[in-house]
Amino acid sequence: MWLVKQASLMAARVPARVVKCLSLALVFAAVGAVSNAHAQSEAQLFTVLNPTGIAPPIERRAMAPRPASLDGKTIYLVDVTFNGGDLFLQEMEKWMAVNMPEVDAIYRVKKGAYNADDPELWREIQAAGGLMVMAIGH
Repeated sequence: MWLVKQASLMAARVPARVVKCLSLALVFAAVGAVSNAHAQSEAQLFTVLNPTGIAPPIERRAMAPRPASLDGKTIYLVDVTFNGGDLFLQEMEKWMAVNMPEVDAIYRVKKGAYNADDPELWREIQAAGGLMVMAIGH
């Protein structure tokens, strides 16, 4: 481990070909150490358990039907407070006001984290017969 740390500290001061040679030497040393350890402990066996478990099967659902036109529709631009999502959605709202005046764009901030339920907002969107764009980042 000490050698790996020293190699990383020297990497800025040493030509790339030297670093590559050092890396190869470390790989060969590690392979040799593993081979020796394997030969010495061939009789020892370990049971390893996977702590992640098995994910439940995914239920497939159909996509929501697309409207023939957005004219006269209300589109909710829902911010889940992810970094910068508010700026993006507010710009979308301004763009839609200029370029799609027949569409009513409404910016809303969802309560709680992105995966938390916000029944009040969902009722508002449903009552308006609205469509939704939710800005979930990554």
